[in-house]
Amino acid sequence: MAETHLAKAIDIIKKATEEDTAKNYVEALRLYEHGCQYFLHAIKWMRFADETQGERQRDSIRERVRGYLDRAEKIKAYLDEQQTNARKPVKASGNGNSKDSDSDGEDAQTKKLQESVSKAIVVEKPNVSWNDIAGLEGAKTALKEAVIMPIRFPHLFTGLR
Repeated sequence: MAETHLAKAIDIIKKATEEDTAKNYVEALRLYEHGCQYFLHAIKWMRFADETQGERQRDSIRERVRGYLDRAEKIKAYLDEQQTNARKPVKASGNGNSKDSDSDGEDAQTKKLQESVSKAIVVEKPNVSWNDIAGLEGAKTALKEAVIMPIRFPHLFTGLR
């Protein structure tokens, strides 16, 4: 699963850079955000025999995602500036009010997506173990069964359950 997400993320980012180079910034922004989501899914599902090597690779991917998100932020700022400059004459004439409200809705959704992706990136690995959590044995067991076991043993959680 991680390999497919990683391959899909790479393809999407390639398309994003092509659109970016072609100055099709709206499409590039969408593709950068979409590609970063796939990279984060790939990180989540990666498995390694050597955990040290795995952490290095995950950190490398996180760095690339930060770079892509930085570029997406620059594109977003540029597009916002272009929209602001384009809106000034439109507001003076009173035309295009529905267009302005649609783009504001898209801006809010894009900003919300960027914030959620930024929050999903874990910069450092927390040093917390199950023993650090006092009590709540039932909750810890439920979390292990619902989250950790499917990640560690995906072959046991295939098909209809």
